[in-house]
Amino acid sequence: MQRLPHIWLLIAKWALANWRPDDRRPEPADEDVRFVVQSTWDAIGQLQAVEGRPAIFMRRMALQQIWLQRSFDASSIPRQLRILGELMAGSAAMARFREAFGISAAEFAVQLAHMAADAGDMLRLEALAELRPQTPRNPDHWQLIRRLLNRNVPAIHEELAALQARNTPAEVEVCEQSPLVRTPFLEAKGLGPVCIHHKLLFRNLESVVFDLARSLGARPFMNDFGPAFENFVAEVIEDLHCHSIREEELKGRLLGEGQVVDFALVFDEVLVLIDAKGIEGHYDELYHNLPAELAERLRTSLLRAADQAIATVARLPEDLRRAEIYFLCVTFKQVVVTDGIALRELTIGTEQWNHERWNSDVLTPARMFFPSVYEFESMIALATAKQIPLSEIVQGFVADNSDPATRKLLLEQHVMAQHIDLLSPSTVQTAADRLRR
Repeated sequence: MQRLPHIWLLIAKWALANWRPDDRRPEPADEDVRFVVQSTWDAIGQLQAVEGRPAIFMRRMALQQIWLQRSFDASSIPRQLRILGELMAGSAAMARFREAFGISAAEFAVQLAHMAADAGDMLRLEALAELRPQTPRNPDHWQLIRRLLNRNVPAIHEELAALQARNTPAEVEVCEQSPLVRTPFLEAKGLGPVCIHHKLLFRNLESVVFDLARSLGARPFMNDFGPAFENFVAEVIEDLHCHSIREEELKGRLLGEGQVVDFALVFDEVLVLIDAKGIEGHYDELYHNLPAELAERLRTSLLRAADQAIATVARLPEDLRRAEIYFLCVTFKQVVVTDGIALRELTIGTEQWNHERWNSDVLTPARMFFPSVYEFESMIALATAKQIPLSEIVQGFVADNSDPATRKLLLEQHVMAQHIDLLSPSTVQTAADRLRR
């Protein structure tokens, strides 16, 4: 599991999907296991390849492997507390959450912090251990979370067999993130819940409150989540202490009618447009290897966001126009699209490839970025640590991406390359403080 977790998790998925309770096959010998692992490895190498489309290949590899390699996002639980437990408190979505699970999002986050701290103690990860709340575990809440994140083999088999019946193309299936992430514990006889892999637990903790709330009805949930997420992004932006214009004021200053983004950050020679999108990516939008499928799904998410930015630029009054204009589409989850160049490459050969949005001589594809909220927070933290405007951070990303030798697959890799210890945004730090009480 330390060497090839994506291989083992895929084998586990197949084994659980085809589990038979009265199976009398003998236990596999070591050579049998080695054969299965090697065969799976060889097959993935052939199924994952996307000839002539490196952007699609690299994105699928990131979704398959890099998501397991990432460190735990220590801001993720405080972030969920702030957005879902506080900014959305009193909303219809959170009322449904409490009714369905018998616990509020804020109470849920406290128990998650205990779980993360347990993992931190066991793995000697100080940042996780520091999340430990002073409030002891509520036994009833703890039992509820154990039930939600833990399943036995028959229960997992039932779900995975249903997934298998949908006949997902093999070349798509091998690149997906493991469905075991939804319940990273397996009920073992005589032992109780056993963590399948700590990376599954990490990925689960980073978004489980969001995922559970959304599972109760995606559309009504997003109606409440969208405004809260925008307000959270506004709080993160406050750390920059720059001239920020929000949507309502921006609407009044733009010329004519049309689309508008959520924020405009005004600097001396640069304008940075920002839009907060709660999108997380449809299954086909994330894992497929056919541009036609990708383009159809992206048309209503990231491509629409790019159109929104282009429309905003066209309506800018003279006092807001700048020599350089950039666009950041902030998503709650990682969608693995670095910039407009990468986004366009995903649609190669389709009508979206030749769309007029790519012809702007002001907001070019290279100046469009699609950071996850974690990456966006990291960009703000980097600007704060270096005591420079966010515009300089974005300009640096464009410069690096213009050279194949320094281009990055993920925006967080640009930040990591700076080798600077960063502090979470103030709103996340204060949320973490409240979590620890």
